[in-house]
Amino acid sequence: MRVLVVYNPTAGRRRLDRLRRFLDVLRSHGVEVLVSPTRHAGHAPELVRAAAGEGFTHVIAAGGDGTIGEVAAGLMDWPFVERPILGILPLGTANVLAHEIGVAFRPDRNAASLLAGRVAMLHPGLLQAGGQTRLFLQMAGVGFDAQVVHRLSLPLKRRIGRSAYAVQSCREVGRYPFPVLDVTLDGQRHAAFGVIVSKGRYYGGRYTIAPDATPHAPGFSVTLLDRGGAVFATKAALALLADRGGALGGTRRIRAQRIEVASSMPVPVQCDGDPAGHTPAVMTAAMESLRVIV
Repeated sequence: MRVLVVYNPTAGRRRLDRLRRFLDVLRSHGVEVLVSPTRHAGHAPELVRAAAGEGFTHVIAAGGDGTIGEVAAGLMDWPFVERPILGILPLGTANVLAHEIGVAFRPDRNAASLLAGRVAMLHPGLLQAGGQTRLFLQMAGVGFDAQVVHRLSLPLKRRIGRSAYAVQSCREVGRYPFPVLDVTLDGQRHAAFGVIVSKGRYYGGRYTIAPDATPHAPGFSVTLLDRGGAVFATKAALALLADRGGALGGTRRIRAQRIEVASSMPVPVQCDGDPAGHTPAVMTAAMESLRVIV
């Protein structure tokens, strides 16, 4: 077993301590480990691609959902027969995918899962927006939630964690215009004020928004917001925090394979909690799957 660990060195001391405990367990079992820190956003895929042909059996994303997505994107560029298994050491703010697939948060248990070789399949999505194609593992959004992501203060996020999203939502709810979106699901047109395309059940942590979604099979669960405005956005946020997002009124949930979103003005798009340009946007299934340690 040869393992590449990609991590963000700007993580706090407690998170780096968790990384060290994880590495200690692997090395105590004779695992060869190479640790590669990222230097900037978008560096993780470069590190993973550069490791091709080096004999790695596993690549571990040590970080949050953004780091995991970048590492996964790098792995998708490997030929499938040579592609290492993805591992996840959750060190982020929301850790949505880790909650979704049941990854162990304790470093020793996480390392034990890797050593035991328990593997599941992930079926990612592809988002085309802003002139780029991005891989997503958990969800993509168009509308108010993406506006919050685009405007989020990263220093504030580092200081107060997930609470930063609540603070930014309060700032944006009075100034976001809630334009109507033209949404096409597998050829059928719909109007909505917001769209959340889910690969998994959870949103923003362990808050359920799409009970029928699974990252282990192709396809998406699409939540259409039939109402707009500050009052409904506030109600929706409160319902999500109370874990009632999957039963929120004023929404529709539809299964789809291809999602197209257009609008009369540029509307923000987010992908696994990171800014991803503006409309128009198209979401489809990736052509290949990933193996992941669970």
